[in-house]
Amino acid sequence: MITSILILAIGLAILLTAAHVIIPGTVSIARHLQIPPHVVAVLLIAAGTSAPELVVALQAALNNAPQIVWGNIIGSNITNILVVLSITGLIFPISTGDLAIRRDMILLLCITILISIPAYYFNSLPLLFGFALVFILTFYSFYLVSQQSNENEIENNTDRDLTFKRSLIYSFAGIIGLIFGADLIIKGAVELAVGLSISKTVIGLTIIAFGTSLPEIAAAVASLFHRRIDMALGSIIGSNIFNIAAGLGITRLISELEVPNDMLFLGMPIMILVTIVLAVIIFIRFPIGRFVSSCFLSIYCLFLWINMTISN
Repeated sequence: MITSILILAIGLAILLTAAHVIIPGTVSIARHLQIPPHVVAVLLIAAGTSAPELVVALQAALNNAPQIVWGNIIGSNITNILVVLSITGLIFPISTGDLAIRRDMILLLCITILISIPAYYFNSLPLLFGFALVFILTFYSFYLVSQQSNENEIENNTDRDLTFKRSLIYSFAGIIGLIFGADLIIKGAVELAVGLSISKTVIGLTIIAFGTSLPEIAAAVASLFHRRIDMALGSIIGSNIFNIAAGLGITRLISELEVPNDMLFLGMPIMILVTIVLAVIIFIRFPIGRFVSSCFLSIYCLFLWINMTISN
């Protein structure tokens, strides 16, 4: 018990330190490459912080534990929207009027539907859908790289004191720190959960999902303290895109992914619901402030309570 708590504390310290340096690094890279900070947030922060989900999914697939794969990816996407976004919105209201945000939200909706239909119809993810997800991820990444920044975005970048080399060091060290710190936290939390005899599906949906979302939480909060609110929502939506497209797409290429029945009953419907709700909020350009954040957190608490009740 004491060892697990110590691991949690060390992981949290590393996580917070990494979050402190990653935002200045990524914003400065955007200035040097003259591309929108939103794009760098998706390519570096979203993709980098989604690495834990991909690693956990691959390890679970190789260990023949598809319930962990689905629980991790679906739970992480739920956590990103209901918790990460809420924590961010409670501190500073988030504007939803950006065109790039709406574009990414449409893509997230499409790939959510893409995995939901075969999940309910075939009770698994067919190989063809795995290839489709990987293709979408590749095309999306190349599209982002092709984007160019306008002069206003370059002028709004305040991190002019970082050289390109230092910016790269800050960014990649931050990503590595976020992943490593989250990994320590997950290990400590899972050890405690296993000792309490919590089911694998619930562990995947809650503890592992929340743990692998810790980098997103740290990065989103750090973006607020660095006054880069524009990057917070983009990195969260981008992270969900990478979770599905990379976490499920790549994993499906190496292993069968049968969907557990309890995932179809609770996890999948909640993910679909909160994704649609977020899309509506973005399309009507309603700011994500304290009211929306409080509602999202309440839904997440209810989600956790139902999971814990089912597991008992």
